[in-house]
Amino acid sequence: MPASNFLYACVAHGTTVVADYAPLRSNANAVAALILPKIPAEEDQKLTYIHNNWLVHYITTAANGIVPGGVTFLAITLSTVPRRVPFAYLLDVQRKFNETFTPEQVGQCEEPYGLASFSHTIGQLMAKADSPDADRANVVRQEINQVKDIMSQNIERVIERGERIDILVDKTDHMNQTAFAFRKRSTALRREMWWKNKRLVVLLVIAVIFLIYVLVGFGCGLPSWQKCTRGTDQNQQNNNNNADGNANAAGSDMDMNSSMHMGSMIHN
Repeated sequence: MPASNFLYACVAHGTTVVADYAPLRSNANAVAALILPKIPAEEDQKLTYIHNNWLVHYITTAANGIVPGGVTFLAITLSTVPRRVPFAYLLDVQRKFNETFTPEQVGQCEEPYGLASFSHTIGQLMAKADSPDADRANVVRQEINQVKDIMSQNIERVIERGERIDILVDKTDHMNQTAFAFRKRSTALRREMWWKNKRLVVLLVIAVIFLIYVLVGFGCGLPSWQKCTRGTDQNQQNNNNNADGNANAAGSDMDMNSSMHMGSMIHN
């Protein structure tokens, strides 16, 4: 890959360039000065602008209380350069910059090229990113990162599945407890209904007996049962009279037989 694929790179606090590097003489720094005011500092971004035959790539770190203007890492390349190359380069520049300077140092730097000591590092990282071997290494690194992301997603899914299984187990236990409580309540309710039915049957039997009693009692003359007891007394008296009549008849027959026997003895 030719060395001229990278035209310019810089680090800016807000719109102020604090360090930069250009391998060739060009007006790329002027293009960067036009692009920087258009970059919002309120959020992290990773975008590419097209400017004629050039591509302007940048990564931003959002502004905060320590670094009020945010930090922008910008690189300008030819349009033929794959985007993965400059963005991998900018990530290396960002990592190295954060290792070199504290947020307080960056936030207090408001003068242009106030951190110019970092320009040499920008050039070294650019030369490394501009070599063919670096591109292949970046491809392998991206593939490894993709594999890591896939594995992380799989692990998260396994963990989530495990949590769902735990939730299902808890729900199953809860359902078993609910079913057991329902069986207990249904058994108690069934027993209660059985006793209610038995009491109802007993009450019905008592009511029928009482009704029969009342009906028979009205027929016999409640409350003294005169009609039924009078008939019984009459029958008893009739039976006694019949018994007395039979006894008298038997006595007459015996007297007659005795008289006849006595007459036979006298005649003899």
